[in-house]
Amino acid sequence: MTMAEVATARFSINPITLVGAANDSNYWQAETQEVSVNTYFVRPGIELGFETPKTTITFDATVDFYWYDDQDTPPVGIQDASDDDYVGFTGDFNADYQLTNRLNIGLSDQLYITRDPARSDINSNSISRDKYTINYFEPTAYYEFADKFGLLASYRNTMTDYESELEDSEENRGVFDLYYLLNRSAAVYAGYAIWERDYDQDSSDYLSNFVSLNYEHQFNYFTIKGGGGYHKRTFDEPALDDLDLFSWKIQIRGQEADTTYKTMNNARSMIDGRSFRQGQDVDLLLDESRSLLTLDLGQEMNNDGTGDNYYTATYARFEGGYRFFGKLETLLRLSVQNSDYETDERNEDTYFVSASIGYWVLDYLLLGFEGGYETRDSNFTGNNYDNTFAMVMLNFDYNFSGK
Repeated sequence: MTMAEVATARFSINPITLVGAANDSNYWQAETQEVSVNTYFVRPGIELGFETPKTTITFDATVDFYWYDDQDTPPVGIQDASDDDYVGFTGDFNADYQLTNRLNIGLSDQLYITRDPARSDINSNSISRDKYTINYFEPTAYYEFADKFGLLASYRNTMTDYESELEDSEENRGVFDLYYLLNRSAAVYAGYAIWERDYDQDSSDYLSNFVSLNYEHQFNYFTIKGGGGYHKRTFDEPALDDLDLFSWKIQIRGQEADTTYKTMNNARSMIDGRSFRQGQDVDLLLDESRSLLTLDLGQEMNNDGTGDNYYTATYARFEGGYRFFGKLETLLRLSVQNSDYETDERNEDTYFVSASIGYWVLDYLLLGFEGGYETRDSNFTGNNYDNTFAMVMLNFDYNFSGK
């Protein structure tokens, strides 16, 4: 890094703290014997940023304290919710460097200590609340070898380690995308991904191969991505049949820029085990924008198949928000996922809806409320559930920045 780059560098330091309380009418997501539970949480942390014309580095981290309190007497055989009290962690590091005019390199690392099954698989259909540590480590390189062509290559290592004597796993994945730039706002690319997941107990290890053709287009404030291809998964256990699937995905992202105010955190994702499965890359309600719209449609195979439980997840997820008068924020989330299991006749539909409202009492202090409902319809007795939830929270987010 040159002295000129250092001289033009921008730094940002944001101490953050999220404090709140929530109630779930059916905390254990049971078909019968519902138990209402209050959740209390405190998440102090920090956001750091460093940027030059060629380099961008960000680091976000919180230490996550959770306490639980039964509002009903747990039935025989159901543990006290307070047994789930724990201290977790959320950390996200990203570095990006323009090494040459044609070569860009990057590195990201995400670390979670959590009870949220969606952190291990975005299409998770689990209601487990077991505590585990998961780490995603991913170096990336993009090389533009001609005016119209570019190659994106990345490697991802995923380590999943449960606190109890449950099954841990490791995944190693390579991703290669060959781009052809149609113009400044559109591109097509052929993708190939190969990954192997190894389990340390009884589940069969597997190898996945996925080839796809994709298209991406930028329209003013909107980005549209879509594509599909063939996914084949083979298992080490001879008794398990190979799986194959035509997998596809459509993503729409829209943001109307307005940097007057930073905005409300995605409050629901702060409650471990109850996160809105919009994706691990969506952590803010409105990220320095007046409005936000996301839509995800797709069909994919789940990756975390502990116990050899594999299914086709077909989903639709919508998120839309708007900020009024610079201080009042609103957000609506809707999702539906069908989980069609390959290993048995199990078939389940899960529906989720929530609405949020937040008011910036001060430029750095947000008061927010969220309420919603989640339900599952299963053809297996005992797997249905209904849960109504509500939450109130305070978000402190103060920016210290300079040059």
